[in-house]
Amino acid sequence: MTELRSDQHVDGGAIDYASDLSTWESWQRAYLFGVLLILPPAEIAEKFNRLRQRYDPASAAISPAHISVSKPLGAELNDAVRKEISTILSRVEPFELHFEKPHASPDYAGVSYPVYPQNAIDHLKQVVHRASVFDDEEYEREKIPAHMTVAEFISIEEGLALARELESEASRTTFTCDRLTLVVPDEQFQFHEAACFTFGGVG
Repeated sequence: MTELRSDQHVDGGAIDYASDLSTWESWQRAYLFGVLLILPPAEIAEKFNRLRQRYDPASAAISPAHISVSKPLGAELNDAVRKEISTILSRVEPFELHFEKPHASPDYAGVSYPVYPQNAIDHLKQVVHRASVFDDEEYEREKIPAHMTVAEFISIEEGLALARELESEASRTTFTCDRLTLVVPDEQFQFHEAACFTFGGVG
């Protein structure tokens, strides 16, 4: 799988969507046309991808480190949709995001780093979902607070232990969010970078 980076250039070419979905689970089919994500800069992504590969290789094989933003697109990214999303996001100003300590819950499995400020990402979600490629149905994951996942398919006990281990090395990390990236799954349901939409004032 090609590693995705927030600073990687993507041209405006046609997207090669998966055609054989016979091995996909039913929930995976909703992601055929991809989703829009915040991808951290390369130096941050590298650190998180190493952690994901070590502690949750199953998740790492599907997608590298990211912050979820949109629901799955409801149709192909044709020229009209590409232009519409580009126009919408050209009105968004870049903003700073940061995270510090990892989080794990005694009630459910997983370890992630909460990302702040939440209100900036909430606003970004509202703006991008104005695009006509998204339906009006409520997205069940929309209200999940912004985060970057380190491990998902581990036990609660393993998650709590991992969070304690990572917390001992935690420090404040800040980066500029100035674009959204469309990632699209291949026939093995591994996501690859397909298009990039920069915010206003980004060259």
